[in-house]
Amino acid sequence: MRSFRAGTYEREKMPRALRNFSPASSLDKVEHVDLAALKVSGKTLVLLDVDNTLLPWRKHDVPQSVLDWLAQGKALGLEFCILSNTRHPERLNKLSELLDVPYIRAKFKPNRQMYDMALEKYGAEPRQAVMIGDQLLTDVLGANRADIDAVWIRPVASREFVGTMVFSRNIERVLGRMLHDYFQPNEVSVAATKPGFFEHSVVRQFLKFCLVGGMSTVIDLGLHYLLMFRIPMGDSTLAHVVGEWFWDLTHSAPYLTEKDLIDSAYAPLKVPVVLLAILNSYYWNRRWTFRVDKAHGHGEMITKFFVVALIGMVLNVVVGTTINRLLHLGAEARWAGASLIATAVVVFWNFTGQKLWTFRKASK
Repeated sequence: MRSFRAGTYEREKMPRALRNFSPASSLDKVEHVDLAALKVSGKTLVLLDVDNTLLPWRKHDVPQSVLDWLAQGKALGLEFCILSNTRHPERLNKLSELLDVPYIRAKFKPNRQMYDMALEKYGAEPRQAVMIGDQLLTDVLGANRADIDAVWIRPVASREFVGTMVFSRNIERVLGRMLHDYFQPNEVSVAATKPGFFEHSVVRQFLKFCLVGGMSTVIDLGLHYLLMFRIPMGDSTLAHVVGEWFWDLTHSAPYLTEKDLIDSAYAPLKVPVVLLAILNSYYWNRRWTFRVDKAHGHGEMITKFFVVALIGMVLNVVVGTTINRLLHLGAEARWAGASLIATAVVVFWNFTGQKLWTFRKASK
């Protein structure tokens, strides 16, 4: 499971929707859960999933290491209870007897009914319980709905129910990548795992920056295209009216061709849409790309952001206007070529400036 890594999660920094699927921590094996530490932290009740948490799906032989782990917890005075979605109660009953751990069956997880029943059965508060399981969509989500901490365990085997394999695990891969932004690895994980190309923070930030940039580019190019070629004004077009005004403002001689008007309109119509795109880019890069803490005020940061972005805007306008004049194509083709080349130049300037100056101290 590539999205799985052992560590903890900064749940307080997550968006509320993502927090519902986030465990407090993740571990490679159930035996790695430190029961003594749970006891010290005030936990009294340990809720357990069965399949692919304690033993492989549909198997009956419980590993001795799991039995030893349970014995350790019972010796510490912890209570254990199984919450399972299995459709084979006979097998569950046998496992319960083997483990000497009671079970509860009710509405399937992530419904919170089983969790509430367990809390009532053992007279525990949600803060005194912990859920240990291998699935985000059932074990972890259900625990979070009941305000119970959850520990996410790497599945002990790849074989499992086809619905889980096809549906749940694919969604978990996506959620795992999203959770990774709030992930703090264990020291063991850091030493044992060499990060892949896309796991480097600067690569992820650049890809996010490009996605935000893509959204801002749609705003920029889309609105600029509409203003340049699709907005009528009286018997003419907005571009012709603005181009004629700007030509008269900057030239003493009258314009000669329609190309002169289109070229003249490019810059004044570009500026307002670039400013709108900059505001959009600031919002999403602060909130998502560089994940700036709310404690950092907007004043100095937005000033720096606009300085970098405005320099980028000047580059955009200068490069775009220059290429637009140099290309010997139709009006729309010249506009498209100039816009794409200018955008490619500016994206590297903007990312470097925003990362190394604007968000350098406040970003994670």
